[in-house]
Amino acid sequence: MKILAIMGSPRGRGAGYKIVKMVEERMKAMGDAEFEYLFLKEADLKPCIGCFNCVARGEDKCPLKDARADIEKKMLEADGIILSSPGYVQNVSSHMKNFMDRFAYTNHRLRFFRQKVLLVANSGGAGLNETLAAMRIALGGARVVHELGVGTPPWPQTIGAVAKKEKAISFAAEKFYRACLDTSLPSPTFNEYMRFLIQRNVAFGCKEWLPADFEFYSGKDYFYETKISPAMGAAARTLVGLMMGMMKDMGPGEVKWPMEAKK
Repeated sequence: MKILAIMGSPRGRGAGYKIVKMVEERMKAMGDAEFEYLFLKEADLKPCIGCFNCVARGEDKCPLKDARADIEKKMLEADGIILSSPGYVQNVSSHMKNFMDRFAYTNHRLRFFRQKVLLVANSGGAGLNETLAAMRIALGGARVVHELGVGTPPWPQTIGAVAKKEKAISFAAEKFYRACLDTSLPSPTFNEYMRFLIQRNVAFGCKEWLPADFEFYSGKDYFYETKISPAMGAAARTLVGLMMGMMKDMGPGEVKWPMEAKK
């Protein structure tokens, strides 16, 4: 199996790297596991400028010329992806946040359905849960199979604390390894099918403003070929119809707002 570890630390090879290396060692002890590391601090991934082109017009319309497409290709070729970030002020690092911003379009046009994700966060104190939560939505379509939060204070730790952390790392490695063995496409849950219907409805209703989404969802009954039970399909369509009616004020209207500020 191929694992791509995306490292968000500005230090590169600090505590988070050591934790992921422990995951690697344990996975390789279970069987074949090929690891590749992508250090965001060294990657050719320019800061997002918030132009919205990737979402509205397509990722190929991004004005930033760098390795974004190559990084996406690496992710699509991987069986498993590890996202690792230290917790800074109870959130991800700036490098990981920029990575998430640059791949925001994958939450409009989902694609990482075969990839399993392990989230790894480390922090000297508080903020592990918040850091992990921020990374959950980084890659549209990917299934997060486990979240590993590890405290890494700058002082020596007790033998008992170290034993608990190494046990948690071993558990995460085994769970991630077993998940990556399954390369089949999952059957959509009710909520996943609901998300598809909502995003397709938005794309069709906003095709002038979201042409890339309109093209992506046109002719699709789901993100990929699968069977939707008639009962689930009928229930989801009914509920989405009600929700879209309640959300009508969020759709296109008559007023351009916010208006230009007076000079």
